[in-house]
Amino acid sequence: MCIRVHTADDLPDIVVWDPDEVSVLVARGAHLFDVVRELRALLTVDLGAPEGPGTVLRCFCGKRLDLPAGLLGRALSAEAC
Repeated sequence: MCIRVHTADDLPDIVVWDPDEVSVLVARGAHLFDVVRELRALLTVDLGAPEGPGTVLRCFCGKRLDLPAGLLGRALSAEAC
């Protein structure tokens, strides 16, 4: 099962792992640079996902995690595979 990414309000951090839903919650309105940095750390360090080249984020299954273009303005809902 691949990781899903969603935005949420009132999170304690920019990126929060929800193991029950196999999803990552991203603070709505967070700066894209901070989101990518925090997601990379969560995926690679905490979840053991492989490191992607450059700014590529990978799910722990190894598939590319694409973030939607509307990260900063519209609801975020993406699946890694």
